[in-house]
Formats: sequence, C-alpha cells, structure tokens
Amino acid sequence: NNCFVCGKLIDGPTYVCNECKYYLHKRCAELELTPHLNHPFHPQHLLTLFPKSPYEGGWGCDFCQRPSSGFVYHCDPCKFDLHINCALLQSSIAPNFPTPLHQHPLLFIQDHNEEVNRDCSGCMKPLSGPIYHCSDCSLSENSLTFINNVQSYPLRLITPTTTWEGFVYSCSFCKIELTLDDFFSPQTITNENHEHPWTLLSRQRSFVCDFCGTTGDRTPYICAICDLLVHKNCISLPRNILITRHHHVISHSYSLPQQDELCRICYKEVDTRYGSYHCNASDCDYIVHVHCATDKAVWDGKSIPEGYDERSMEALDESINWITDVIEEMSFGEITVAVEIKHAYHDHNLRLTLSGEMNNDGQCDGCMRTISTPFYSCEQCKFFLHKECAELPRNKRHPFHKHLLTLTNSNTVIFVCSACQSLHHGFNYKCDDGNCMSFFECDIPSNCNACRRKSDPWNMAYRCTKHCEFTLDLECATLPLTAWYKYDRYPLTLTCFNDSDPSQHYCDMCEYERDQNDWFYYCTECDNSLHSKCALGDLPFLKIGSNIDKRLFHKHHFTIVKNIWDCPPCKFCGEVCNGQALQLVCWCFFIGWNNFHL
Repeated sequence: NNCFVCGKLIDGPTYVCNECKYYLHKRCAELELTPHLNHPFHPQHLLTLFPKSPYEGGWGCDFCQRPSSGFVYHCDPCKFDLHINCALLQSSIAPNFPTPLHQHPLLFIQDHNEEVNRDCSGCMKPLSGPIYHCSDCSLSENSLTFINNVQSYPLRLITPTTTWEGFVYSCSFCKIELTLDDFFSPQTITNENHEHPWTLLSRQRSFVCDFCGTTGDRTPYICAICDLLVHKNCISLPRNILITRHHHVISHSYSLPQQDELCRICYKEVDTRYGSYHCNASDCDYIVHVHCATDKAVWDGKSIPEGYDERSMEALDESINWITDVIEEMSFGEITVAVEIKHAYHDHNLRLTLSGEMNNDGQCDGCMRTISTPFYSCEQCKFFLHKECAELPRNKRHPFHKHLLTLTNSNTVIFVCSACQSLHHGFNYKCDDGNCMSFFECDIPSNCNACRRKSDPWNMAYRCTKHCEFTLDLECATLPLTAWYKYDRYPLTLTCFNDSDPSQHYCDMCEYERDQNDWFYYCTECDNSLHSKCALGDLPFLKIGSNIDKRLFHKHHFTIVKNIWDCPPCKFCGEVCNGQALQLVCWCFFIGWNNFHL
C-alpha cells in the first residue's frame, strides 16, 4: 500500500481509513500544505495543490523525473508538476557559482532526500549531501568547494567537452586535461592485494592496464618494482570472487602463461599477458575478462576471503537446501530412489511413477508443463510434480541474477517472469534482497532465429559462442522438444526446418499459414504441423482448474478454464474474447484474459 500524499510505500506510523483503504504516513498527514505555492523551481506561475493527478493515467515530477501517484503541485498553463517531497525542498539561488561553467542560475539544495536520482554533472559520481541544481536543464553538482582551491594550480577548470564527460582541469602549456577524479587522486596508494605501493603518473599517456587488459590514456598508477601500469580503479580489484556464470570461486591473476583462451562470458579472446579471472580447480579451465567478471549483472560486489573452503560450504548447502522429506526409498541395483516423499508445498505425501501411459491434460504443479515420467503425484488430489521439479533446491544461484534466489509457490497468484516475461503460477525463484533493482541487459541486436521477433533490451537471449549471429530468445530457447496434439496419437517434435511444398505450410490446428522460417511442431507419422503457440497454448504456464485470488474487484476467487466458442462477454470490456485459449470465471462473474491485470 502507498501513501496517498507522497506516493511512497507505507512504513512507520500511519493513519488509515479501513473502509476506503486510504493511507497516510503520519509525517505526511501532519505536513502544512498550502493550497497555492510560489516555488523557485517554477517562478513563472503559482502552483496549485491537487489531491490526485489532473491527468488521465500517471504523471511524472518535473524536478526529479520520477513517476508519482500522490498529491501534486500543478501549473495548468505550463503542465508543470512537483510531487510533495520535491515541492518542500529548501532551495535558494546560488550567487557564488562561477557563471562561466553554466549558463543558468543554480538552486542550492541543502538536503535533496535522494529526490535527485542522477550523477553529478561535474565529477560523474552519485550525488550526496548539499547540491546545486539547475531546474532549466537538470544539471546537478555536488557542493563545489573545490573551486576555491584552484588558484594555486596552473590549471583552468572547464565545462564538459566532446572529449570528456564532466568538468576537467586543463593545462594549455602541457596539453593535458585531468578529470576531477584524476586531479584529486592521491600520489601513492597501498593495497593488501599487492605487496608494493602504487605511484601516480600525472601525465597524459597511452597504456594497457596490466590488471584488466584494457587501454588507458592518462594518469596510470605504476609499480616500478614489478614493472606494472594499472588504472586507479583496478588497484582495488578483489582477488577472489563468485559470479553467477560459474559455480567455483574465480581468482584474479596477471601472470598466466600465454595461450589462446576465450572469455566464457562474452566469448571473445582473452589476452593472458594481462589480468583476468580464472578458476583454480584442477579440472576446470574457466577464464573470463576482468570487465566481464566484475559486471554488475553477474557479480554482487562481494569479495571472497582467502582460505574459503568451497567443498565444505557445498556440503553444508546440500544438507540444508532440500525442500522434500523422503518417506520411502527403493533400490534398483546400485541406485536408490525415493518412491514416496513429503514436499513442503503440498499437504499430502506424493508417490513416484516411473513409467506408464500418460494423460495429456495433466500438468506439473511446479513448472506447469505437461506431465511426463518420471513424476510424483498425490493419490488424494490432482497434484503432480516432475521428479526434477520435486528435487529443486530451496535456494540456488542462477546465471540470470547476482543474488541468491529462494524457491516459492504462487499457486493462487499469477506473476510475470523477469527473464522471459511470460505469465506463470506455480513454483518460482524469488530474490530475497528487498533493495534489489538489478536486471540483465541484453546487447544482442539480431532477431531470434526461431520466431524472428526482436527482443527488448531487458529481455534475455542465447547466442552462438562462435559469433555466427544465431540467436534464440528465452521463450524459444526453452521450448519443449515434444508436445501433444489431441487429434494425434503420437507426440509432435520441435522442428527447425521445413522442406515440404510451400502449399503445405499451414497449421493443422488454427488452419492459418505457417512461416517457413519459424520453428514448429511436427508429427512424421501423421504429417501434422502446428505453430508452437498452437501446440503449447498462448498461456502454457497456467494450470487449468486452478483458483486465482483476484478479489480486489470481486468477492470470490476466479478459476482458470479453457475458452469456448460461445463464451459470455467479458464483464469489463463487453467483448467476446475468443482469441485467448484460457479465461477466468466465477459462478457469477466472467472476465477475459486481456483484462486480468485491471
């Protein structure tokens, strides 16, 4: 629940109206808000207080650029808006700011309460403490106390250029430009990961960093004893880390034997004359670039201490990570199998089925795929789990996310998978880090070779490690190898090529034409061909017959059912939703799937 004044999540002392579901932080309820406000961020007109947005849909604050849903100070002629936190910032004109560095007057803000969520335009670092802010062009600077200290140096402070981001100090005699970070760098740095001190070379020179293998063009640090040149930031590289893409600890080294190696993240060549991260396990040849290993998408920023016993930690994880209790075991030669278990996400014991004829309508309550042997089932209710789904660990690390994930069960709630964007219910892995805002950015520009769709940058994809431009988005990469069609007695096989007559490129279910370049499901025995969506359904990860808790707008649970051609119109849009395979129904209510998220 969010506060109706500031729009932020409710926390701490709160006033609430249970009848209307109206919430106010105590601090927000006690604010002395005037109906009209003359504000320095918008001196042209008075701002008027509105208890909700004057626009249809959402709105964004013109100071901090964040979306908001709370009270708003609004200027109608200019369509200028401030949410409450920004409207209450204490500000004043900053007369002592050097005008050559910026063309507009700046507002001094003592405490911006993190409402300005961007980096400083001078030093390019996150803002902290008092700041100067330009509301005309969103320039923000940390308090510029360093400007008063420039006179003793033969350097001139200049504004950002095409060469640099942020302010730089320039010496026209030496033809050198120093960023603020370079200018204030210490002359020597000592670090526990290297036995000798590092000395700053304050000059503009090209070099290859011995710790990361990438180029630099100014102010390196040197260890004269070891004959090493490094970036300042590389001095503090951790010696040992764990990343999402490898199950062992990897270690930084800058003295590996020269050999041809490919980075196991970007699959480009690693020059082993320079620093890289590699696995120390005797039977593992894993190696990655430094910048790939320390990317925020794959590394959580934590260093692994020396002497970390990887094998003992794995044994400990296994002992506490099981989510099932074994009730009965059976031996098959040298293999022991649990034939009866008690799973944490079901009330009854489950029995193992190793073989036999399958009911094609059965779905696994974990992954929601069609059930197949071997699987566990409940003799008292229609609950099924693939054996591999029943054996999923309680916690696991995954290549798609840098934090530990915990297995949860959402059998009455539908969620959107952060990786493939599909609607799911059943088992899912969730990040327990409440402040986690990390996501994976895909830098693969080509379309998926299976469906020819172009993925959004935040969607994940697989690509060929040989850089042949073959790409699969996550939805197509996880297509099952077989599927069932109710009018075919044999399973259909996923097929990626089509050598039949073009006149035969039709789906036997929907009877629409198939694109010959798209993957499809095919039965060689019966010559049946189906679009992948027709074979699997447009919502394959939802279980028919499941109850969904959507009581925000209705008093009963909804049930997922198969669509029928003569289904009643949706209660929200009034349309007959024949385009979807599944619908939500209650005995007194019906909604089409497209309106489920209302």
